This record gives sequence, C-alpha cells and structure tokens, in this order.
Amino acid sequence: NPIVVGVDDSPSSRRALYWAVDEATSRQSPLEVVYAWRSLYRTWPGGGAGLVDLAVASREYGEGRLASLVARVQSSDPEASVTGKLLEGRPSEVLLKAAAAAQAQMLVVGARGVGGFDGLLLGSVGLHVVSNAPCPVVVVRVARRPVGPIVVGIDGSTESKAVLSAAFGEASVRNTRLNVIHVLYVHSEAEGVPDRNAALATAKSEASDSLEALLADAKSTYPNVKVRTDLPVGYPAEILISASTEASMLVMGSHGGGGFTDMGLGSVAHAVVHHARCPVMLLRQPAVSGHA
Repeated sequence: NPIVVGVDDSPSSRRALYWAVDEATSRQSPLEVVYAWRSLYRTWPGGGAGLVDLAVASREYGEGRLASLVARVQSSDPEASVTGKLLEGRPSEVLLKAAAAAQAQMLVVGARGVGGFDGLLLGSVGLHVVSNAPCPVVVVRVARRPVGPIVVGIDGSTESKAVLSAAFGEASVRNTRLNVIHVLYVHSEAEGVPDRNAALATAKSEASDSLEALLADAKSTYPNVKVRTDLPVGYPAEILISASTEASMLVMGSHGGGGFTDMGLGSVAHAVVHHARCPVMLLRQPAVSGHA
C-alpha cells in the first residue's frame, strides 16, 4: 500500500514531502503525492466565461506545481516509485478521500500550509486530517528525519496494543531503539484523592502489569527491537512533548482512556501534535484495527 503525502506551495509541505520520500524509500513502498486545487473565487466579474477561464488557470497552475514537485523528488531519488495525483476540492477532504481510495499505509502532512501564519502550530487541514483519517497520520515539522529512538505513549486503554504494535514496526524499519512511556497521573487530595501516595503505588503496579503483558506480544513479533520502558509521574502531554526532543518519531493514539470511540482527537494528542519537536504519528481507534 502506498504512502500518501499532501503538498501545496508551503515550506511545511515540502518538509513533509521529503520526509515521506525517505520513509517510502526505507519501506520500499510507493509514494503518492496529492495536490488539491480549487478555483480562486466563487464568482468572477466577467460572468460565466471568466469563471471557466479562472478554473482552467487554477487547474493548470496545480498541474505545474505538482509536476515540478514530483520531478524534483524523482531527480533526488531516481529509484523511488512516485506518482502525482491532482484532485479538485478542499485540501482536507481531498487528502482523506485519496488516503481511503489508495488504502494508504499512512498519510503524511505538514504542520501548516499556505493559509497559515507565523506562529501557527497546526493548520486547519492538518487538524481536520488527524481527527478523521482512515489510516495513521504523520504530522511533520522538521526538515529532515532526525536520528533517534522511536517514542511511544500508551495508557493501557484499548488503543494501546495497536499503538504499541505500530511503534514497534517503526522502530524495526529504522533499526532503532523504542522508548515506551506510560505516564502515571494521579489526582491530588484537593481533587478528591485522600491518599495520593497509595493511589500512585496502585497505579504504578497496575501500569507495570499492563505494560508487561502488552510488551510480551510485541517483543515476540519484533525480537530485533531494543526496548526501554518508563513510568514517569506527571502530565502526559508535557512528558511526551519533552521526550520528543531527541526522538525520530513520536507514536500515540488519537485519544486515550479518557476519551470515547468517536472522539476525533483527545486533549493529550491535541497538545502533542501542536508542540512536539519531531514527526508525530497518530492512530485513530476505528482505523488501527485494520492497519496496525
């Protein structure tokens, strides 16, 4: 199955494109480069003929930009299997449909596109895609794929097994270490917990047992992957964002145990995808059962 990457004219999408090229090469997978085009305006002073001319011009511009990007990729990596696809429509809708039609193994997007502004951490297209994609989504911020471990955040929820399996797969492809983080968060006495230390000890014991069971299955499938586990205490988003500093990728579910099945993006995932310092792979619960 191909890797699908969305592009436009933004520096962020070019970073996503070259990250996706590296990923496709390492996996020996085909790469599908998708460019969405729309007419610039809904109306045009010249009437119907002017509107048609504008649509033609918009499409031709998109064709030229897509051809240029595909040619640049193929010249930098002649052995890469790259195809371009020009589709009409809103970028987020186009990318979701393209990923579903291709049965993509992952969908790659930049953190923000041409419609963003300085200081914007995640654009509307990226946010809509990570909340609704039919496959794992990778949001790319950095220009090149960094060298470092894969970091995966789990919480013992029903998503954790599939998320952990995906993270093992990423570590295996890169031949790098996997850091498994299960953050322990226990409410304070002021929040209704009479003995925080006792609650923390119980949570740690339960998390250790859950983590051991989850790792047993994954390790048998990926015996070559070296694993380090950590059960830190604190706020999950803060700890995962800190861990992303030295990571080559951060893998997590779209929402954890505090969410619900149809939730697009949980609060922890929302914070991480906005602030992580490495590419972030997000897996949605309805999709992971078929892709992990």
